[in-house]
Amino acid sequence: MATDTEGLSPNEMGPPVDLRSTTGDNSANQTAEIQCRQSMGIVPAKQVLYEALVNDAERVLIDCTVQGATSQIEVDGLWQQLPSLDPQSASMMVAVMKTLAHLNPQDRVSEQKGEFTANSGEIGRRCHITSIGTQTGERIVLKLQPKKPRFKSITDLGIRDEILDKFKQLTGKYMENPDEQIHSGIFIISAPANGGGLSTVWTHALGATDRFMRDFICLEPRGLNETEVENVQTIEVDMAGGQTFPQQIEKAKLKEPDVYVLPVVPNKETLDVLCDEAINNNRMSIISVNATDGVEAIHKIRTLGVAPDKFAKCLNGVMHMRMCRKLCDNCKQPFQPGPQYIQQLGLPPSHVQVLYQHYQPVMDENGNLPEPCPACVGKGFSGRTGMFELIELDDQLRQAVATQPDLNAIRQLAQQLGNKSTQQEGILHLAKGITSIQELQRALSS
Repeated sequence: MATDTEGLSPNEMGPPVDLRSTTGDNSANQTAEIQCRQSMGIVPAKQVLYEALVNDAERVLIDCTVQGATSQIEVDGLWQQLPSLDPQSASMMVAVMKTLAHLNPQDRVSEQKGEFTANSGEIGRRCHITSIGTQTGERIVLKLQPKKPRFKSITDLGIRDEILDKFKQLTGKYMENPDEQIHSGIFIISAPANGGGLSTVWTHALGATDRFMRDFICLEPRGLNETEVENVQTIEVDMAGGQTFPQQIEKAKLKEPDVYVLPVVPNKETLDVLCDEAINNNRMSIISVNATDGVEAIHKIRTLGVAPDKFAKCLNGVMHMRMCRKLCDNCKQPFQPGPQYIQQLGLPPSHVQVLYQHYQPVMDENGNLPEPCPACVGKGFSGRTGMFELIELDDQLRQAVATQPDLNAIRQLAQQLGNKSTQQEGILHLAKGITSIQELQRALSS
């Protein structure tokens, strides 16, 4: 009895996904593609990537063991489980992905990195693949980069104008009043770990600085490729080859930069040099760190070991971002919250008549659910936005950073001085109908 796939090549099976090898020369790419199209591993590879593409996933996580493989896709910051694979299918699928990226399929221990592309109709992604051995097998992480950035600027990320203007001022924006001009210091950009958006806010925050009026030099570990921002010159530091950040900063000084940009501050010695540059040479540094909020970001940098009073003297501020999912504008549902609930949220009752929640489908009299929303495919959410916390350092906060070990005490002081927390920013999103109460709670607890 004939089957639907009888007589088809492996590449003709499965969903409509076109996989391409892109990082070698034409001959090597063509050889890799032919090899993969003849492997049955291309079918599960296309199935996993099709789910990622149609759901606009940002990452794919594949964990391989002797029992098989589990796969997940990250959509708007949430992980969704895909069907498991048997050991043979999993092994062939990973081999296809590695071959397309010109990696070694037989090496399941060493860390390997590469790239290939996946396209389905008008949807296309560059797939940055990282593979590494684990105690139970091998882990594959695919970071899916769209042809066009998800966000064009930090404004698209949802930052309020008031916070953006303050960020620009604290990082050296030109001010008509020279007394308000900030030429030196250290500013921290932070976001949670594990896909919390640090790379995104880092890139777009730098894009909002005046890189065309001042000279920016970025120093980052070789191979990191974290800072690709126009008019920011990048110097790679080959730490494996014996280079150090202080040595490279000393060389960079010959170019007389105005601003140092470091996505990673590796040690006390590097932070010490940045503080000296701020104090002695009137230079600014913009750095980043993963943290749960702005105060923890300050604490993480502080614990590198530089004298606390020296660090506090140099610190201008920190901007922290958390991301939450946006309600689908096409299907979100309004509801009237009780006055007590509005009061608990700290919202003015006269300004908030309704809040919104994601669409709750209701069965008809025949027990059938309505067709899912075409805009969000029934998820109730579409895309993400940022909740921005900005802490501006004044003399009181600098004194606390220099002497206060209790982070909650610093948080309370920051809010007393008018710095809004991420939660307060999120409540503004609630009032505007951008997100839901449940999503805000999830985002703040993650």
